[in-house]
Amino acid sequence: MPGQSNLLIELQSVSYAYPGSQFPVLQDICLCVGRAEFISVIGPNGSGKSTLARIISGLLLPTGGRVLVDGMDTGTPKTRKDIRRRVGLVLQNPDNQLVAAVVEEDVAFGPENLCLPSAEVRRRVEDALNAVGLSQVRGRPPHMLSGGEKQRLAIAGLLALCPLCVVLDEPTSMLDPVGRQEVLQVLRHLSDSGTAVILITHHMDEAAGADRVWVLGKGGVLADDEPAAVFSRVKLLHELGLTSTSAGDLAYRLSERGLELPTGIVIMEDMIKYLCRVLK
Repeated sequence: MPGQSNLLIELQSVSYAYPGSQFPVLQDICLCVGRAEFISVIGPNGSGKSTLARIISGLLLPTGGRVLVDGMDTGTPKTRKDIRRRVGLVLQNPDNQLVAAVVEEDVAFGPENLCLPSAEVRRRVEDALNAVGLSQVRGRPPHMLSGGEKQRLAIAGLLALCPLCVVLDEPTSMLDPVGRQEVLQVLRHLSDSGTAVILITHHMDEAAGADRVWVLGKGGVLADDEPAAVFSRVKLLHELGLTSTSAGDLAYRLSERGLELPTGIVIMEDMIKYLCRVLK
């Protein structure tokens, strides 16, 4: 959990019900995000993951409680523009966020709309393209990019606005394994470089690469802990219709057969190390 001085986003008893609905999608959510922290969000369909992403990014206002971003309340009209510069949202389909005919023009669109000086726009475009590894295709039309490249371009467009946090709503669900790995490498680099990352995913192995995992279900937060602790709770995950990671499920099956494994095996590298040690 981040310390008070490191706190970037705070959800204070947040609830949300869609207009016309008697039942809230989210209820009494209390969460926080530290600067440069990498958080993954998992949960069954209908658990409110996408709603949470829009609440954190300020696109939806909670019907109960409040959200603070860098100390600013998302419910205060005069701060909303500043909040949206600090928190960017990347959607599932990158085609919905690409607006220009050339890659570098697409990245420049946001900074230009901030009326920044030309030199500053060029610097931001260069930095954003370098961050996502797309400098070599800067003159290419976006429609000629692969799925993974398009998603990285959508991320670059946000990075050019210099956000403090990037929220991604299942950005790899439409990608092949290569494209997924490309995007995950970019996200880890962003976190290591000081940008907070909130990744909503249904791939448990992706979620295990985060610093912390939130598990949503039954309208609330059922777990908020390090990946090793969360994915060791196999019974909870199964009750929600979720699985553990590939390594976590294997560890669970082996333990059911009487093999005593150490707790916290959630990635395959740890499983391989354990098996090599045992079989030696």
